[in-house]
Amino acid sequence: MDFLGVGQDYSFDVIFSSGLSDGGEIIGKWALPSPNQCREHFKTQNDGSMPREPYQRCSQAVFEAWLKPRIEKEPLIDSCFGLRFEKLTESEVGVESLLEDATTGQKHIVRSQYVVGCDGAGSRVRKSIGGVLTGGPVPMAMFLVHFKSRDLSVLQRQGQYWHIFFSNGGAIISQDEEDTWTVHMAIGLDVDAEKLDPEKVVAEALGGSAGPCPCKIDKVLVKSTWRPNICIVDRYTSAGGRVFLTGDAAHQNIPTGGYGMNTAVGDSFDIGWKLAAVCHGFGGRTLLESYEHERRPVAVRNIERSGVHFSVHRQYIDWVSEAGHHAILADTAQGRALRRKIDQFLSEHDGENKEHGIELGYRNNHSPVVVPDTEVEEPEWSFRSYIPSTWPGSRAPHVFLADGQTSIFDLFGPDFSIVDFSESGSIASAFGDVADALSLPLKKIHLPNEPHVRKVWERRAVLIRPDDHVAWRAPLEDNAVINPEEILRVAAGLGTPPISRNPTWNGNSDSVETVLKRGFSGTVGNVDQNDVQALAAFQK
Repeated sequence: MDFLGVGQDYSFDVIFSSGLSDGGEIIGKWALPSPNQCREHFKTQNDGSMPREPYQRCSQAVFEAWLKPRIEKEPLIDSCFGLRFEKLTESEVGVESLLEDATTGQKHIVRSQYVVGCDGAGSRVRKSIGGVLTGGPVPMAMFLVHFKSRDLSVLQRQGQYWHIFFSNGGAIISQDEEDTWTVHMAIGLDVDAEKLDPEKVVAEALGGSAGPCPCKIDKVLVKSTWRPNICIVDRYTSAGGRVFLTGDAAHQNIPTGGYGMNTAVGDSFDIGWKLAAVCHGFGGRTLLESYEHERRPVAVRNIERSGVHFSVHRQYIDWVSEAGHHAILADTAQGRALRRKIDQFLSEHDGENKEHGIELGYRNNHSPVVVPDTEVEEPEWSFRSYIPSTWPGSRAPHVFLADGQTSIFDLFGPDFSIVDFSESGSIASAFGDVADALSLPLKKIHLPNEPHVRKVWERRAVLIRPDDHVAWRAPLEDNAVINPEEILRVAAGLGTPPISRNPTWNGNSDSVETVLKRGFSGTVGNVDQNDVQALAAFQK
């Protein structure tokens, strides 16, 4: 099988180093397995706590080059590259968008039923609907150098890695395990980035506390300045309910944890299937109203955890700065004690790439399109561990079937799916009859001979949404009355159950508004986004 990006046997190790220059050494390490090692672990464990596929490493430049020609060939997609969105006007019957050709300046008007703003941190769609960002930046800016180099004798002096975080605030990312690298170096807000020499910045970052460490750079691909900024918009949906925000247009994250793109993909999947259902006539208005309710709490939680992870890096750098760079290098009792303290701290705070609860365990509690389970208490939840459950609103647990090869996910349909573990399959049949009457697409999945999957999935029947989240699960008692029509109407947004306006996170006491009021971890606090210094052009 061919893979796009980095080979499947390379580790995702994260190193903390005092520098690649003479005298520098590894201080701590987060050992993360390769994708192939993950796959073997998933098959062996198979208890619902692992995803279907492991993480992958593929740079944006490589992925977009692969994706663009496929978008252009896809008959269901009209792609218009080179057009810039200017503004929109929303009415009761649709949206009128003004676009401009970036080359010729020619204006175009596009009329549509709905608009989804996926236009990044500087979103004009967000500004068009009056969305206001809440949050703030971290206390420094970053200078980025993206470059080509085959000088592995320097770059991999301390072994193969995904990231190295140096004790002077620098970092390097191995983009392809061959010759493409990205360095980030923390700089003061008063530094004139235009005067910085990218090759010298790379040498400074790589050297850590041990002094500059030059490497042979074949080509500088990109140099830029950016500022890690954490914020979220006050609304995901316009007042008229026809314009929606996703990704960086709705929330801006920092790299620690890798939650930014993952949160954005979750947004797109959520609003995508709901819009499709409404446009095809089997989804009701409540589906669209549920988008913000389901996704905004997830974004707030993910952003907050990114800030917590960033604080781990800040503590590491602060300890080195307080002791002095000579101390982290010194072969003295003080130096050894400092290195041990940092190593222990990093070992105890290694959740940045290991918090499966964040990555897999988000639950759409109190969603108006989820039928709640009132028979039992909500399962335990933690940042660290994903606790597999079909609690309504949860992501359905992944399990391999008895053949050891087929994933339960492989059986789901593109729309709704009803999974029935009973001997007779009568629940799936009843749901199928009602779905036909409602013209609601539903795949019936009958699994009477899968006791392990049934045990992990907890109930004899579970209704799965197009985004693989649980919309409903059967009662505990086999003879309990089930009303398929009522359940399907709620799941399809044809019902109007009450919406909780201040949802909590999966069993935690903190609400969305509590976090927003006190400010996100790792930042300078809530500030006017128009006053943030050192933002890159794509962030404005």
